[in-house]
Amino acid sequence: MSSFLTPDEIMRYTQQIKLAEIGLEGQKKLKQARVLCIGLGGLGSPLLLYLAAAGVGKLGIVDHDQVELTNLHRQILYRSQDLHQSKAILAKQQLLALNPSIQVHAYPEKLTQHNVDELISQYDIIADGSDNFATRYLIHDSCFKFNKPYMYASAGQFQGYCSIFHANAENPCLHCLFPNTPFDSKLNCVTEGVIGVLPGLLGILQATEIIKWILKLGSSLVKRLLTVDLLSMTFKEIHLRKNPDCQLCGHCEFVDEPISEIVCSEVSPLKEYAISAQQLIHLLQKNNTSLIDVRSAAEHNAENIGGRLIPLIELPDHLNELNRNHTIIFYCHSGQRSLAALKLLLAAGFTSVKYLKNGAVEFF
Repeated sequence: MSSFLTPDEIMRYTQQIKLAEIGLEGQKKLKQARVLCIGLGGLGSPLLLYLAAAGVGKLGIVDHDQVELTNLHRQILYRSQDLHQSKAILAKQQLLALNPSIQVHAYPEKLTQHNVDELISQYDIIADGSDNFATRYLIHDSCFKFNKPYMYASAGQFQGYCSIFHANAENPCLHCLFPNTPFDSKLNCVTEGVIGVLPGLLGILQATEIIKWILKLGSSLVKRLLTVDLLSMTFKEIHLRKNPDCQLCGHCEFVDEPISEIVCSEVSPLKEYAISAQQLIHLLQKNNTSLIDVRSAAEHNAENIGGRLIPLIELPDHLNELNRNHTIIFYCHSGQRSLAALKLLLAAGFTSVKYLKNGAVEFF
C-alpha cells in the first residue's frame, strides 16, 4: 500500500496529525501498518473501530462465528438486524463504511493449527480478541515463531487484563505466566458473565498499545500486565518476569499437544492449586507458609481464620512484600476472591501458591 496521503485522508486525520508525536510521517506509518485481529467480539469490536478510524492501512479480521442476540450488549460492531449473519463479513462492511480509505481482509473461518501460521505471517502486529486459552496459546505461539508482537487482553465479570508479548531473550512469554494446560477453561467456556463496557475498555487499550507500537511512542506494556477492576475503578500494573524454565521461551520447545482442539473439561478451575480445609491445617503447621485473607477489613475483623489481611483490590500494591520462598495460601468467604488472587500471583511469576477452594465458610 502506498504511504502517500490523499487530501481526503489528510482532512480525515487532521486532529491526529496535529499531534507533534504523530504528524504526517506518523500518519503514513499507520497507513503502511498491517494488523490482524483474531476474534470479532467484545474486544475486537472497539479495537477494530478505533484502528480503522485512526487510519491503520490494512486490517485482517478472523472469526467463524455468527452474530447472536447475547452478543449485542458488548459487541458494538453489530446491530439487531445482523442476527445469524457472519461476524467477519459484517465487520468488514462496518469498518469500510467508517473509513473507505483502508483495506479490510475478512477471514470467516475457524482459526486452527492448519491456517494460523499462514494468517499471522502476513501481518505486522497480532491482536487477540479470543475468549479461551486454547486459542490464545495457538495465536501466541505462532507470533513467537514469527517474532510478531502479540497484543493480549482478557475480560470477565468486572475485571480485565492487558499486556504485550514480544519474543526476545529478556521478555516473558504467555507460557511464563500461565501453564500450558488451559486451567481456567471451564471459566471461559461456561460463561462467568461480563459487564458490557469491560471488553470495550480493554479493546480500546489494545488499540492504543497497537498505535503506540506502530509509531514507537511512549512505554509499551511489554513485561507489564495491566489489571482493571471496574467495581473499585482501579488500574494497577504487575511487572512480569521471564521464567527460565519456560518450555517455550526458555527451552524453545513448542507444545506438541493440538491445543487448537482442547475442549472444556469438567474439572475444577486451577485444580492443582486448590486445597481443602484439612490440607490447609496441615500446611499451616509448616514454617514456610504464608496465609493471606483477601476479603475486606470489615469481614476480617468480624471473623477470620488467621493470617495477614490484604484485600483483593489492594493485592497488586503488596506483591513485593510477599515471600516467594513461602507457600502462599489465599482465602476468602467462598473461594472466588482467593481464586482471583491466585491468578494474579501466577501472572506475576509466583510458583508456590494455593487457595482454599471452598472458602473459610467451612470454619465459621
